[in-house]
Amino acid sequence: MQAAAAAKGPEALYKRAPHGQNGKKIREEAGMDTPGDRHGRAGPIHASGWTLSELLVSLALMATLASLALPAYLQQQRQARRSDALVALQQLQMDQARWRDAHETYADSLSALGWRTERSPGGHYAIRIAHADAEGYTLEAWPTGSQAADQVCSPLRLTGHGNASPTFSAGEHTDSDPLRCWRQ
Repeated sequence: MQAAAAAKGPEALYKRAPHGQNGKKIREEAGMDTPGDRHGRAGPIHASGWTLSELLVSLALMATLASLALPAYLQQQRQARRSDALVALQQLQMDQARWRDAHETYADSLSALGWRTERSPGGHYAIRIAHADAEGYTLEAWPTGSQAADQVCSPLRLTGHGNASPTFSAGEHTDSDPLRCWRQ
């Protein structure tokens, strides 16, 4: 019977074996693999993939990493946005010098200096002239919007004293910058 099945081709090996004979035995004698020979286990071959628990563990790991990285990223972003205020205050300093060359006092309003808005170029700071007279001026940049979270360096200040070098300050310190807010 087995020889007859082998002579008829491989299709005959998978036909139902007569009573008392095992189809596995027929395939073994013909030199064919049996389902149990694959990967050392019997049964169908399973497709590889992610289980629900593996997905949840990887999701929890990503959430933990994001919770650690996000505050550092936001702080770095606030620090980078300070350059918006620094540029605005330095531009205003040059405008004040030009104004003083033509007038007896420094300008006390942004509109007198030709500024159309009280916002920094990037819009992250509100710019104002806190004090101006014949001796000097104080310029301030207050954070707005998402930059308002930068409380450590609020406000950034530039104080001009005639022909002397300007004083850069920030926060509660009106005459110095110990937190290095002006350093980029």
